[in-house]
Amino acid sequence: MDIGLFGGSFNPPHVAHQIVAEVVRDQFDLDAVWWIPNDTPPHKDARELAPAEVRLQMTRLAVENHPGFRVENLELERAGISYTVDTVRELQDRHPSTEFALIIGSDSLDQFASWHEPDEIARRVPLIVYKRPGGLDDVAEPRFANRVHYAAAPVMEVSGTEIRARCRRGRTIRYLVPEPVRAVIEEHDLYG
Repeated sequence: MDIGLFGGSFNPPHVAHQIVAEVVRDQFDLDAVWWIPNDTPPHKDARELAPAEVRLQMTRLAVENHPGFRVENLELERAGISYTVDTVRELQDRHPSTEFALIIGSDSLDQFASWHEPDEIARRVPLIVYKRPGGLDDVAEPRFANRVHYAAAPVMEVSGTEIRARCRRGRTIRYLVPEPVRAVIEEHDLYG
């Protein structure tokens, strides 16, 4: 079984996440993509984050009708700063016969060498990289290059930062997030 691990703050999960996950699942013939919301990402401002339980709820709603997607909440159960290497170790221990790959954006690949224990991550799992606005094109630090595979996902100008900014300005986010996610954002008055 081949599983793509798709981690992030999902603050909120949006249509670009869905499209990337689906394109990667199809292109790399993955059995599933596991979405992994993190508790406290080491590279993000925690003040910008919606509560973890609400982000988990929104992520579940974003994937609920897709048989190839599932939400894995082990980083939220662990709480605190979420390091990818810890998640990969734990999942490989839990599922020793499963082959995992890590799905990241090109902006994350640009910073990958500064992650916590990047060499171990790259040794344990291949990296599937999709292009993000602002990320470098098809460039990986040489020591990781043989572990990187590039996805043919469309580059989308949709981001959580943009969605939160639109909410603060009272602008519509319809069609930028799945409708059930939009309902949660409105219900909890998130990002206003």
